Amino acid sequence: MTSPLDKIVHALRVVESIKRQKPELEITWVVRRVYEPLVASFEFVDQTIVFQRSEALMTFAGLVRDIRREVYDFVLDFEGHARTGAMCFFARAKRKIGLRSAKEGATICYKEVIAAGGGEGSHFVEELRAFGSVFGVEVEVGEVLRFPRGVELPESVSGALSTSWKRVCLFPGRFKKKRAWRGMVDLAKRLVEVRPDVQVLLLGMVPVVVEEELPDRVLDLQERLSWGELCQVVSESDVVVANDNGPAQLAGALGCRNLTLYSFVSPASRGSYPLEREANAILRAPEGDVDRLDPKSVFSAVEKLLAL
Repeated sequence: MTSPLDKIVHALRVVESIKRQKPELEITWVVRRVYEPLVASFEFVDQTIVFQRSEALMTFAGLVRDIRREVYDFVLDFEGHARTGAMCFFARAKRKIGLRSAKEGATICYKEVIAAGGGEGSHFVEELRAFGSVFGVEVEVGEVLRFPRGVELPESVSGALSTSWKRVCLFPGRFKKKRAWRGMVDLAKRLVEVRPDVQVLLLGMVPVVVEEELPDRVLDLQERLSWGELCQVVSESDVVVANDNGPAQLAGALGCRNLTLYSFVSPASRGSYPLEREANAILRAPEGDVDRLDPKSVFSAVEKLLAL
């Protein structure tokens, strides 16, 4: 998958269900370099192939060589775009399967097409459930996505984390900076000012520069944790707040209460799953402009999640 983090998280939940019911399957996953350590950390993924986001023909040719080193029983295109369709086309496989709803002409690259689950406009998880039929199983997405527990955090980090306070994790950054809500640091300071029982962690692989001095109970751990370490911290936290680029969906999959601040992404199709779960909260920016999000509304939403 060349997809962003939220879609990868949703796909992981579907694949985990299939592998749980068909443990004899060996899963190879094509994934962007930035997310490869995350996907590889899940025990139900046996092998990864790194996709580099580049328009260079030689880069894609190298990816095709990597894919063609093996002969697969099944190749599944979860994304359904021209790029992933081409990967499917060049793969050596007995069965190549994609969704009928695939875009950019990708369906011509498949040997088989199946109808997406859930109908038009459904959540991404519901759409991907259809792939269970390929293996004769019903996809059952669990409450929590399993990942290797017992990851050892760096001593400098573990020593700073408190077990006596509630832990709120904020993800201030994202690759598309204009869609990142700029009130995260102020939210962190407000939380520790009002709540003496809260510790706030600033997390993420895409950092936001914090020039001001932070209060004692606010820790800036951006870029300091691996994906496995980040999953460990998030799974043991009380609330996660993030922009609509995937960390909140990861938190939801790991069983943590979460708040997503949406700009243009549709929560109906890509929000934390299941959508109706009270612990999966959302706020939508007026006309997609995150700068118009009301800080008081964000704070109130976090308070509500902490009270659950």
